[in-house]
Amino acid sequence: MELHELRNSVELALDMVHATRDILAAEVCASWCEQQVVRLRHDTEHPSEDVQALQAHTTYGLSFLAVMADSNGRSVGFGVTSADLSREGILTALEMARQGATLEPLRLTFPRPLDLEPPPIPLYDPQVLTLPDDEVKQVALDTLDGALSTLQEAGYVRGLRVSGEVRSQKEQLVIGNTQGLLVSDTITGLLAAMSVQLAQPPSQGTGSCAATHWRDFAAYEAGVEAAHQALRAQGSITLAGGDYPVVFGPRAVAALVQDLLLPALSLDTVAAGTSPFAAQRGQSIASPLLTMSDDGRLPGMLGSRTITGDGLPTGTTMLVEQGRLVGFLAEAYHAQHLIGLVGAVVPRNGMRHATNGQSFAMRPGIFPTNITFSSPDAVALDALLAPIDQGLYVGDLWDITTPEGLRTGAFTSTVIGPSYAIRQGQLAEPVRPGVLSLQDNFLHLLQRLTGISTTQQPVVLATRQSLVLAPEWRCIQAHFVPSVPPPSGRRLG
Repeated sequence: MELHELRNSVELALDMVHATRDILAAEVCASWCEQQVVRLRHDTEHPSEDVQALQAHTTYGLSFLAVMADSNGRSVGFGVTSADLSREGILTALEMARQGATLEPLRLTFPRPLDLEPPPIPLYDPQVLTLPDDEVKQVALDTLDGALSTLQEAGYVRGLRVSGEVRSQKEQLVIGNTQGLLVSDTITGLLAAMSVQLAQPPSQGTGSCAATHWRDFAAYEAGVEAAHQALRAQGSITLAGGDYPVVFGPRAVAALVQDLLLPALSLDTVAAGTSPFAAQRGQSIASPLLTMSDDGRLPGMLGSRTITGDGLPTGTTMLVEQGRLVGFLAEAYHAQHLIGLVGAVVPRNGMRHATNGQSFAMRPGIFPTNITFSSPDAVALDALLAPIDQGLYVGDLWDITTPEGLRTGAFTSTVIGPSYAIRQGQLAEPVRPGVLSLQDNFLHLLQRLTGISTTQQPVVLATRQSLVLAPEWRCIQAHFVPSVPPPSGRRLG
């Protein structure tokens, strides 16, 4: 669907709003998303077709967020129309908004237009917008070849299972409101994710890559990474529980950031009273080594956007600077209503993220774009490991939970691969996934941070719309206990 078609529908919807008397203000969002997905499976014990047929999924539609006046005061309603951008479809969405309207607890004001400077270089790739199915299927074969070639070179041709998928995603988004705002964005994304399982000795590994431009999509390397991880994980050992000096790998850092730190730094969590950082702006919350920001316009990064789901410009939000809390993730609504509690926050994170792309059917929520870290004291991994005589390298974490609530900082998670014992400053034996749980407090871990690596590994987050450019973190101590085995049928890693 062309961008001008969505824009025409948004303008028609706003014209219809202006013709009514009971709607005081409205925001209209129209979006279109198409995904091409190829799934891969190679099992030497159960041979079948390695590459499945390409599946294409398309969603489009329009939504209203309307502020209405009635005898009880002001109310707010939300309505959608899917796969119908005609006048009749728009009327259906408008009527849904009317029927579902509820009283507005806080005054909702839509953003006014702001100067929207385009990025220096386009954040999307026109080539991906017209990508033929055959190209996607070929790159899926390349990804599989990366894994199988690596395994074959190591002598593995039997007792192996390789699976994964390659995904192309393209989106068009138009947002307008009765304040005069009318903006649009085009987004492209490419993802590859692979998993390798070896039977003898049993081990597994994963690999992934993401890009916004076809020329940068190194899907073959995702297969190579998965195979290398599985090979390195062979001969794994079990470590006893206890307190260890620890280095968190990029995927483990991304898991901690996604499930603990970012929720604590989001204004909706502050509003709910569950953030430990609500009254700490300007105060130290971490080691001075930690500087973290959210950058919505990094070229080539999956989380980059020109506009938010509120129709406002994206940009850079500094969150933590040399250990001090300096900012929060915000969309327009909470930035407006929490200014008295946390001070002024520029709303650069109001996104409509769903696993099928930016969705017209969602109101803006608070999501990260590209989380980045910087430190003048960052060092190579070898230097990060060097001071540790006996410790643990945690490659990834699974199922992070906060049994006492986010506000206390206490959490638990299962250690998965690729993880290693650290002996005399070197990575030693691989640690069997699922045998240790990390039980600690992330507020304390932030203070125990003693080193950050120069690594910048892009790790895609759960929505496939955001990422963390993750380094390794070294903490002076973390507490581990033996894991409770997962329920039957649930696989770790």
